[in-house]
Amino acid sequence: MFVHFILNPNAGNGRGQKKWRQLQPHLTIPYEFHETEYAGHTCELARSIARTATKKQPVCIIAIGGDGTLHEVVNGVAMSEHVYIGAIAAGSGNDFARGYHVFKDAKQLEQFVVSKQATVHDVGVARINDYEKRFVNNFGIGFDAFVAIMANESQLKKKLNKWKLGKLSYPYYVIQALFTFKPFQLTAIHNGKREVYNDVWFATVSNQPFFGGGMNLSPVSNTQDGKLEVTVVSNLSKWKLLLLFGSVFFAKHTQMKEVQQFEVQQIQFEFQFDEQVMSHADGEKQQLQPGTNVILVYVDEKAWHLAK
Repeated sequence: MFVHFILNPNAGNGRGQKKWRQLQPHLTIPYEFHETEYAGHTCELARSIARTATKKQPVCIIAIGGDGTLHEVVNGVAMSEHVYIGAIAAGSGNDFARGYHVFKDAKQLEQFVVSKQATVHDVGVARINDYEKRFVNNFGIGFDAFVAIMANESQLKKKLNKWKLGKLSYPYYVIQALFTFKPFQLTAIHNGKREVYNDVWFATVSNQPFFGGGMNLSPVSNTQDGKLEVTVVSNLSKWKLLLLFGSVFFAKHTQMKEVQQFEVQQIQFEFQFDEQVMSHADGEKQQLQPGTNVILVYVDEKAWHLAK
């Protein structure tokens, strides 16, 4: 087993670099260190490393960063054989760390190298037009994507990260987005049914419970059950939506009649809108152009190995 570390130096406003400085002096195993230099570099590095893995010489890629760093590693590895993925949480939201195992110190990591103990997890796949994006946490369309993208790209989040409070930027941008986001119509085709939703604020497909820096959006989600959970929020006022985001930390939103949740292995979204709508996979943005769009989201069962 050979270990590769991929550090995102920008994660958590430099928290990744701090974590690496704390970890590195205690490592006694052979390893290779990589530091990302630009957006998408993590994906490129993971893809290159995965090509070196063999049955006799498997590799473990340890991502030091936030949810976006893990997202790029998973997409770069593309479920290659003989590759294990591990994580050291160093982002601001760190939803991955809430739903999966992460390494806390060098001792835990070196125990894995000896034992090779791992768990196998599902991954979600979103097919948009002619390309696919894999996600380990969630995929969203509409308001949640709009807010996540505003928060992730904001100066406010960077400033709050200095005090380890970056996740507080999310509620701030929820309030701001209430006055600019326009709900849309959505058709969902799943489990032999075709359902039309009007005045949709957002539709999110979850592989694990958490998003937005600890919001318990999909309490029943399980990364090993071969299913994805869909949450559609529609037909409610701005102020009730604000109440929803206050209650979602405690999973009380599931009691609201405007919140529909159900399980799928595959779902197709069709929607038409006049203005640009955002989508995201694990918080990483994708702009959807005006017009009619079709997105197919499905689960790839037991698709990747998590080092633990």
